[in-house]
Formats: sequence, C-alpha cells, structure tokens
Amino acid sequence: MKYKTIKKWSLRIILILVVISIASCIGVKSQIKQHLGAKTELINPSIFKIDESPLAIKNVSVLSTDCTKMLDSLTVLIRNGKIISITKDVSITNEYNIIDGTGQYLIPGLVDTHAHLHDSKNDLLLYLANGVTHISEMFGQERHLKWRKEAEDGALSPKIYVASRKLASKKGIMSKIRSWFGSSPNYTTTNKARKAVRKHKEEGYNALKLSTFLNTEIYYAITDEAKKQNIPTIGHLTSDVSLKGLYTSGQSQLAHIEEITKATMHDFGGLSYDNTEAYLTYLKKNVDAIAIELKEIEMVVSSTIWLMESLPKQKFDIENFLKTIELEYQNPGEIEGSKLAKGWLPGNNSYENLDIKNNPEKAKKSKLFWKTYVEAIHIMTKALADNGVTITAGTDSNTAGVIAGFSLHDELESLNKSGLTNSQVLYAATLAPAKWMQSDAGKIEVGLRADLVLLEKNPLEDINNTRTINAVIANGKFLDRTILDKMLQSIKDANNRSRKINIDTFIN
Repeated sequence: MKYKTIKKWSLRIILILVVISIASCIGVKSQIKQHLGAKTELINPSIFKIDESPLAIKNVSVLSTDCTKMLDSLTVLIRNGKIISITKDVSITNEYNIIDGTGQYLIPGLVDTHAHLHDSKNDLLLYLANGVTHISEMFGQERHLKWRKEAEDGALSPKIYVASRKLASKKGIMSKIRSWFGSSPNYTTTNKARKAVRKHKEEGYNALKLSTFLNTEIYYAITDEAKKQNIPTIGHLTSDVSLKGLYTSGQSQLAHIEEITKATMHDFGGLSYDNTEAYLTYLKKNVDAIAIELKEIEMVVSSTIWLMESLPKQKFDIENFLKTIELEYQNPGEIEGSKLAKGWLPGNNSYENLDIKNNPEKAKKSKLFWKTYVEAIHIMTKALADNGVTITAGTDSNTAGVIAGFSLHDELESLNKSGLTNSQVLYAATLAPAKWMQSDAGKIEVGLRADLVLLEKNPLEDINNTRTINAVIANGKFLDRTILDKMLQSIKDANNRSRKINIDTFIN
C-alpha cells in the first residue's frame, strides 16, 4: 500500500514537472517571438499597386559600372525584371511606362551585407523604401530561406542571401538549451561539425556563419569541410584563431572591420583606458601589413562602422541618441525587448551600463576606451581601402540602434568619414557585394537584374545624396515616391498599433 502511494505521488510529480516544462517552453518561445518582432502587425504587400509594365527611364544620368562617374542623358529600358537597353537614342513603344529622368541620377540598388531580419518581415519593405534591393541575412533560420524563395518567385522584397546561424563549440547544458530555442548551434566534435556543414548546405544556406565561440579544432574542421563542399565560411574571427591563423584558414569573409581591430588589441596585449596612445601607435605601424595579407587572400570585409560609432552614445547618452534615429519605423518588439532580452530604450538598452554611466570616474575611463576603439576602426578601414581589400557596406541591422534600410545610408556616411571617396563608398554598397554574393546585379548594364535607385541629387558629389530617393526599381518593379511613402506610413501605423510602450519622447 505504501509502495503504491509513493508510486502514485511520484507519477503525479513527474506529470506536474512535465506540464511545468511544457508551459515554460511555450512561455520562452513566446518571449523570443516578442523580442524578434514576430508579434508586430504584418503588412500585406498587395495593398501597394505596383506597375510591372516595361519601363523606360529617359534622359537620366547613369552611374558608370566602375562607380567613378555619371554618364549623362541616357535612356534605360527595362523589361521582365532585366535591363535590356542603355543608349542615348532609342525608339520607345507605347507599351512602356516612360519616366522622365531629366536632372536625376540612376544608381544600382544598394546592398546591406550584414542584416538581421529576425522575425520582422515588415523590414523587407523598409529596405526597399530606402533603396536597398539586396541583403545578406547573417543569422539565417528556416523562415529566412522561405522568404528568400518568395522573393525569387516575385514577392515584393529585396533579394536575400542567407547565411546559417552562427556555428559555435560551447559545451554545457545551457548551450544546448539556448540552441534549442534558436541560438547558435554548438558542435563539440569534428565529426559533428563536418556533418553540420553538409547538413546546412543541403538545407540551402548560401554560406556558413562562424561564431566567436569556436575552438581551433572545430573551426578548422568547419572551414576544411566547407572547402570540400564548396560553401563559403563567413562571419567572426574566433577568439582562439589569430590573424595569422585566419590567413590560411579558407574563411572568405569577416562580418565586421571590428573583427580585425579586436585581433590587433589581443596581439598588443589588450586595450585599456591607460594604454590608448600606445595601442594606436602600435596599430598604425601594423595596419598596412595586415591589409596586404588580407588582400593577398582576397578577404571580403563587411563594415558595420556606424554601429561601433553609436556605442558611446548608447552607453552614455541613450536618451538623446534615440532622438537621432528613425525610431518610429523600428519593430516595437525589438525596441521594447522581453523578459529574456533587453531592447533599445533607456534603462533596458543592451549597450547601456548604468553602473558605469552613473560613476563619473568609471565613465571617464570607459569613454576614453570607446573613443580609442572607434578610432582604431577608422584607421583600419582607411588602411583596408588604401591597400585594395574588398570592403562591403554592412550595418548589423536590428542590433540596438540600427534600423533596417535607414542605417545603410548612415553606414555609407561613416565609410566616407573613414576616408573612402564617394566613388569607393558606392562601389562598397553596390558592385563589391554583388560580386561577393555572385549576384546578377550591382551595376547598370544590359542583361543584368533591374535593381536600381533613382536619385534627385548626385551621390558622387555628396554621399548623403543616396537619401534623396525619387523611385526604386526592384527586380523590374517600379516603386515611385508615392508608393515608397505609403510603405513607410504603413510600417509606422502597424508599429503604433502593435506598440506596448509609448516612444513619443524620442520622436522629433
């Protein structure tokens, strides 16, 4: 009798624990969906009446294929999503929608090579509204592969390149739990790592993203197997692999210029507030040699400079920083965060450190550290450009402070301020990423995909003129200023209806 009672209560306890576990899993997934933007009202793209008839843009200035000059008074014909003619004199039939391009400037569609869509599908429209017609998703999930297919089938969307989730080699139960809920998968043996490479390729990912948290053995197993499977390895420079190790690894892309400067800080012996000048002297002596090595192995580097420049502002003056960005267009789930993840707002910002912020002595030291950190990135950026390393414009969108679409124009300005010419910046945002992603776009040439941006002002004169968008052509779809404004308003309205926290204080 006693045994039966114990057995009965044991079963009840097990059942209760199972129910609690299931409820916890549901709760965790709900919080994750909230933070990733999945609970924000979704816009139906069919509300935008888009003209897909053949298009003729007359008498327009066209950016040359090397991004160095404008070719005046040309007519560009587009049919079935392709550029079919670029000439001064052409006969235009009645079937064409004729756009007068007089006094305007036509450039290739812009590319963001470091994007995070998370679960915020409205961002696809936000990219288009800002002239971004191609993105590289840098933490790919199954849904992103689906969105890529929809774009290929004609959905209103930028073209999407999808890298896998970050591959890591952490051990322990917490690493496994995080992986179950969509964080980085961890592989603790070389056999498992090689199997994962083959699996991700079969699933259709364009590239494999490497985490900072990869030990040397697993890192080299992944890069070796990836070479055999002919799939690129991209992303972070792992903490266990030095720059010298990178040069022979086969990794073909770095997700941030910051990856290189962090490695130099490690080689220097560490950056702190009391050795900033010595570190910068060390860096300046070594940047050209590093850049030459990276050029030799044809490394591609995504920039993400503006995010780094924003960190001191987010850490020490978040209230005023938020007033400088287009916060009303950002998915409210991302802004507000959740019980499991911080958002963007004061007191809950993922970069803000109240302990340091409220301690004058600590704040002074931290500000000097971050000033030097950003200066190092500027120095490295200039050296990469001067030595011919391929830089591609990337933003790390949906990281705190970085708004899809809008942030790419901020990034172009940061590249320019780091020492790149306007021509080099345009190349980094168009042809360079198109070559890296093996895209049939990136320049205005007959036979290529019609991904274009019609500007009011010349970006070769001022890089900020990429913001003066009159129209976007996305895979041949003509989105005039009226449609672009409607997209932006629809996103703003959907965000406001989904919002739990009022952000009027931060809207100018």
